[in-house]
Amino acid sequence: MDDWAKLPKELRFAEDTVTAVILGIMQDGGLPHAGCRCERCVAAFNDLRQVEYAACLGLVDTRASTGSATASTVSVTEPVEAAETVAATVYMFDATPDIKFQINLLATALGQHPQRPQRLRQPDGIFLTHAHMGHIAGLPQLGLEAMAVARLPLYAPYEMGRLLQATPLWQPLLQNIRLVPLQPEQYIEVARDIKITAVPVPHRDEWEVGTFAYKIEGPNRSLFYVPDIDRWEAWLDGDEMLNAVDVVLADASFYSKDEREGREWVAHPLVPQTLKFFADLDCDLVLTHFNHTNPLLDAHSEARRLVEEAGVQVAQTGMMFTL
Repeated sequence: MDDWAKLPKELRFAEDTVTAVILGIMQDGGLPHAGCRCERCVAAFNDLRQVEYAACLGLVDTRASTGSATASTVSVTEPVEAAETVAATVYMFDATPDIKFQINLLATALGQHPQRPQRLRQPDGIFLTHAHMGHIAGLPQLGLEAMAVARLPLYAPYEMGRLLQATPLWQPLLQNIRLVPLQPEQYIEVARDIKITAVPVPHRDEWEVGTFAYKIEGPNRSLFYVPDIDRWEAWLDGDEMLNAVDVVLADASFYSKDEREGREWVAHPLVPQTLKFFADLDCDLVLTHFNHTNPLLDAHSEARRLVEEAGVQVAQTGMMFTL
């Protein structure tokens, strides 16, 4: 455990760039996992440096920046008001249970709230992939009891938006959210030379509201974010879609079925299956969305060695991709 990847204490965003940044790498429950007494979770309960956030992606556009000459930085342990302000456009993908920490990782890009000097400005929008806990449980943190956003654009699958609107529990939050329903293959041009396309993928869907992955096209490169999928083979034309992008951040929840320890299997492609599917694709593969049982979290594991020898990266919070 001595080489465990530590969460970054600061994030730096260079001026005049479009950057995708990993803000979390874990399956919905994060690390440590509630109620778990495995070695990895016990270590994280006992040492906060071992904590890892639920899977989340940020998109930061500093091309209009008027901040410092090269980059700005803020420690997550420093007061927000001490941060330098960078004029940037900031989007997030999913509202995880760890959203308050993930927003703070983006402090320099967000900058100061225009009316409340002790607060950060809200993101310019949040894109939701689907309705499972790890992807929407952070939404209440945006309400009046916490961040108190004002008409924050929330992009979601159309049927998922209808489910939120029909559920009384979400009504107080939705009063301060601008819900933007997305249809399959619909794209949003969020800025000059930045296009985000909602791509439906097969994933267990208890409420029949759909699951989206997102294709993010920047000025120079493209990235595909698919933190959850059932089986690659069940996604028609998926190989063609992935072959057309530069980087794929892909579901790597489980390395082996042995991780379930006799419990009912939850559909996700095993990492070896993912490596096989991507072997002939012309894109850089980065694995993310790890269950707390996944041996890839151990830098010295045989699983990690095999993945790295295949030329595949294991995601870490703070990892950046210039688009």
